[in-house]
Amino acid sequence: MQKMTLKHTIVTRRFIEEHHDNCTLCGREFQRYERTHLGYTSTRKLIYVGNCCSSNLKETIIRHSYSQRPYQVPDNSTIIWRFMDFTKFISLVSSGTLFFSRADKFEDPFEGAKGLKKNKDKWDKLYLEFFEQGYRNPPEGFDFNKSDDEIKKEAKRLLSELENGGKLDPQRTFINCWHENQYESEAMWKLYTKNMSEGIAIQTTYERLYKALKRNPSISIGRVKYIDYDETFTGVNDAFWFKRKSFEHEKEIRALYKDYNEKLELGKAIEVDVNVLIQKIYVSPTSQDWFFEVVRETMNKYEIKKKIHRSNMLTEPFY
Repeated sequence: MQKMTLKHTIVTRRFIEEHHDNCTLCGREFQRYERTHLGYTSTRKLIYVGNCCSSNLKETIIRHSYSQRPYQVPDNSTIIWRFMDFTKFISLVSSGTLFFSRADKFEDPFEGAKGLKKNKDKWDKLYLEFFEQGYRNPPEGFDFNKSDDEIKKEAKRLLSELENGGKLDPQRTFINCWHENQYESEAMWKLYTKNMSEGIAIQTTYERLYKALKRNPSISIGRVKYIDYDETFTGVNDAFWFKRKSFEHEKEIRALYKDYNEKLELGKAIEVDVNVLIQKIYVSPTSQDWFFEVVRETMNKYEIKKKIHRSNMLTEPFY
């Protein structure tokens, strides 16, 4: 990444995030490690382009070496759910914030893990070789002029820094989890409501979640991928986008935020537009009429203008 020549603001950061994979002029898909450019044309139009269209730049804000996101971004219309107790619903609508939990406070000890401990030697070997190759084949214009022993020593130092950073990452990574599904999930009702008869489910879409979070370029939203850690391990920057196969039933889409400040917090309450976020509200299939009315009154109090639905699991069969 080269030095910025103009101020890189939240607007320009958001523009990169929303046009991450394609040239905004010709639509061509960027290739790995391709040089990309953010800046303005002579008519002050903001563009994000590859070398294919870089001649249209009059002023450059920043240049990148393109790399793919470590997660898949859902389609805008993808339906997602968050199941919760009534107290958490009250917290959401009264504060106008979504709570992002610190990753090391999740029950799953594999949050942020690169792989199984028994495979760590393989991971170390892979990255040692990667660092050594980097020193032996520097980019054009760089001459590290290091001996073989110095290269090995530097590679080990970088590997040690990676390991130390990896241990700290769960303490500075904050996550808010959603369930991707076209329909309600009985399993999610049971898993995420302590008292199911007083449970709430919010239905929304990826687009609504993104917009409700103010299109914040510091928050990444994407699908979790479920892998067999016996067979593989993750890369340096994508560990929080992978979980073990045994969690595949969660079909998780997560919003992720990193904070590198020294102060450790148990979680972060991040501002959200509740009326944009919520598409539909469901009360649990075991709830009573009085609870339905309490939810209605709560929504009226906080001016949440959405219809309340009884769980679709209450529909009556015939035989």
